[in-house]
Formats: sequence, structure tokens, C-alpha cells
Amino acid sequence: MASSKSLLETGLLECPMCSYAVLPDASSTQNLQLHFEQAHTTDSPFQILDDPEAPPPLPPRPSSSMGQAFAKAVAPADNTGGTWVECPESECGEIITLIEYNDHLDLHAASTISFDEATGKYHSHKASNMKSAPSGRSNASSLPSFLEPNSAPKRLDDGGRKLKRKHRYDGERVSLSRSIFGFNPFAKGNKIVRPPPSSIRLGRRELGPHAWEDNMPKWLHDQLANGPKITVVNRIGRDGRLITQEVVQNETPGIIPILAQLSSLDRSVREAYYCHPAAVHITKTPKEGGFCGYRNIQMLVSYIQGARAQGHEEFPGRTPGILRLQDMIEKGWDKKINEIGRKQTGGIRNTRKYIGTPEAHTLFLSCEIDCGVELFFDSTDESIQAHEALLSAVESYYTQANADDGSKVHKTLLPPIYLQYEGHSLTIVGLECHKNGSRNLMVFDPSFTTSPGIHQLLGRRNLRTSRPGLLTPYRRSEDVLVRYKSYEILMLVPDKTLISSQTDSVA
Repeated sequence: MASSKSLLETGLLECPMCSYAVLPDASSTQNLQLHFEQAHTTDSPFQILDDPEAPPPLPPRPSSSMGQAFAKAVAPADNTGGTWVECPESECGEIITLIEYNDHLDLHAASTISFDEATGKYHSHKASNMKSAPSGRSNASSLPSFLEPNSAPKRLDDGGRKLKRKHRYDGERVSLSRSIFGFNPFAKGNKIVRPPPSSIRLGRRELGPHAWEDNMPKWLHDQLANGPKITVVNRIGRDGRLITQEVVQNETPGIIPILAQLSSLDRSVREAYYCHPAAVHITKTPKEGGFCGYRNIQMLVSYIQGARAQGHEEFPGRTPGILRLQDMIEKGWDKKINEIGRKQTGGIRNTRKYIGTPEAHTLFLSCEIDCGVELFFDSTDESIQAHEALLSAVESYYTQANADDGSKVHKTLLPPIYLQYEGHSLTIVGLECHKNGSRNLMVFDPSFTTSPGIHQLLGRRNLRTSRPGLLTPYRRSEDVLVRYKSYEILMLVPDKTLISSQTDSVA
């Protein structure tokens, strides 16, 4: 077997398990994945089985630098639509599917970007800890592909083929592995749902790699119990007085007014809508892994707290932590709200099991907060596609607010929306409609921190320079959304007075 050094020098992509290697071309990653699955998964320790008696461990980190990212790929996980890969960013800890791998790395890179108003150029503020992606590209300290001049970002599907930027996705599209409509008789009476599985207890496909975990590691429990780091900073206010502020490690308030200004300055945007500015972007803390469901619940709670909306009395003080949210969901099950969720998950208290719309629904209903759930899915003949139905529903949601002040950006007082799809969840905070007819969601993604470029703009009211690169981490375009054939959203019921009144300017 050739040495790692010679492989790097020749540019070959190597199998992490044997001497097999391929030249980097359009089909190299597909061939390498096929070899890996055919040659190393029959009796491989990387194979994932839903066996509660003997759940296999995650694969160890290999020593080869060229094959490191790909070696973390495990066998296709129970028809999830892709191969699981551990994010190579040392502070991340998430297990993601190969279909999202390049997007995930791009968003990590975007969280380091700032914008120099003097030169009009973007800069990365730290060298990335990420190793080579399956495509063989390096993320070192260079700018992400979406900021390179005349360069369209390259994506990989779950077969390793390069995805061209187009409206339709050619590979097998991925559906929800778990939906509230599968067991909640009060969600939507007119929806056709599949019969429950023969065994009600769910496994890794629905609950993630820690589906059979009894207790999370002590270090992680202690980290979550202690909460995010809080620092006190002093700054000079606009009136010249000294202002003392608390800065929470993983919370960034005040982003929505900035996004609204950046959308207004982007010449490609015909019209845009944004939710209540009280919504805070809340992200994960270092190495915590996949708690996205809880982080999105926190973002909806931040709106409830900031807007003093229905149920705000249930959330006094700071944003409730993950451990408290787990307790609240368990108490909701005790109240017979979506109680089948306890049997499906085996309980979530002090575990890293993935949660989704059913648990968010349970929590808000247990707090007597009105909310509704809607499912979007591809029609049988594909005359209706899930992502198009989702975008239209979100547009209708915002237009009900009648927040038209003559600007192309409509700033409403509506709540943010919880969005669930296969393997991940986001918080929808807005929608952009472009002059070319395309639309994209504006989202807060709990997996990624706020970039220095956005931090530099917080509190500013009269931006004059367009910075489309800073909007990229918040945009989810149609050619990204088209990869999934079902979506589920949870919407808090807004105060009726907010729908009939024209929204005041918030930017």
C-alpha cells in the first residue's frame, strides 16, 4: 500500500481500509463509496444495526489524512437516503448524511466570514479544522466556494456524483423518517398516514446514532447543566454613555433587522418577509452534537419571551436549557399529550436521542400554547413537490400580516416557524422572492455560529453596501430544498391583532 504522503502527492483518493485507490474525477467518490460498501460492510464494525442488546460503537478516527473524512462514513443507515458521516470539524460533533456533507462544510466556513467595507472583499477569520471532503477538496484557510468569483458551489449527492445547480434533484429524494402525523389523531384529520410499524420502539433511522442510549456522557451532561458561558462586556452607547451588556456564548439577538436590511440591498431580491425581530439565533455549544430539535424549540421560546406572546409566563428568566426542555417534554407525556412518543423513543431524559416535531408539539401544548402542524409531501405523480408546497405555505403565512409599508422588505410581528425534515430541523425566520421567480427560505440553523461579518453589523440601522455573501448561511434555496420529498412545520398561533395591523419599522 502506498504511503499517505505519496497518495497526497499524486492526488489519489484511497480507501481507509485497504490499498484500493482511485484517481480524483467526476465518478471517483462514487466508485470509492461503492468499493467501501461492497468490500468492508458485510462483517464490518461500521455497520449500523437496530439491536438494543448490542448497539455498535461509532467508527474510530483513521490515521490516513486523505481518507479521513470518508472513513467516518458508515453503512447506509436503515434507508435514511444517504450515508452517515461524522463532521470533521473538531468542535462540531454532528453525524450528518453524505447528501448534506458539502453544504455542512460550506456553512462551517461561512461562520468565519467577515466583510471589509473599504475593499468590498470577504475574509475568513480563522483557519478551519476540517479535513478533506469526500470530493477531495481542501477547506484549509481559503474562502468557501460560494464566495469565490464566478464559481458555483459544487455539491455531492449520496452516490458521490457532482450536482449541477439546477431546479430538479436527480437522485433518490429523502422523506421524513418520523412525523407527528404518524401517531397524533388531532394533527390533521384529512391526511393519509402510514400504519404504525410492527414494533413501536424506534431505532437509529428516526432517533439518530444514540437511539439506544440510557444516559449521555457525564462531561456532556455537566456542560449542558452548566449552560452556555456568559460574559459581561462594556460598550459606549449612541448617546456616549457606558452600557453594560451580558453576552451569552451561543445566543445572538438582533440578527433579523440586519437580515432585513441586507435583503433590501440585494438587487436580486424582488420582495422579502421577516418574522418578529425578538427571535434570537441560538446555536449549539462546542462538541455537543445533534441537539438541533431542542435548539429550535429554544428559538421559538426566545420569540415568546421577547414578544411576551402567549405562554411567556412559562419561561421566566433565561432561555430554558436542553435538560429542562427534556423534563418539560416528559411532563407533557405524563399529561397524555402525544404520549406514544415515550414508547417510540424509550424516553429522552438525559439522552442524546434526536427529537422532532412531535416533541416540540408536546412541549408547547403542555404549556397551553396554541400551535398547529402542517405536513408537505410529494404527490404521487409529482405534480406537487414538497418544497414548492412548503415555500407557498410560508409565503401565505407572511402575507396574512398585511405588513406593507411600501418597501420591498416586509417586517412582520409573526412568530418564527419550526421546520423539520429528514435528519435535521431549522427555524424559519423569513422568505425571499427573487426577480428571476425563485424563492428561498431565510432560516436560523442551530448547527452554525453567527459569522464575524454579521456580528460587525449588529445594531446598525442604515446599511448602504450590499453583502450577499453574509446572507448565504441563512438562505435555503429551491435547489437545496428539492432534495427532500417531505417537510413538517410547527407554527405558533399569532395574536390576531398582529395579523390585522401594519408592522412598525424594526430596522
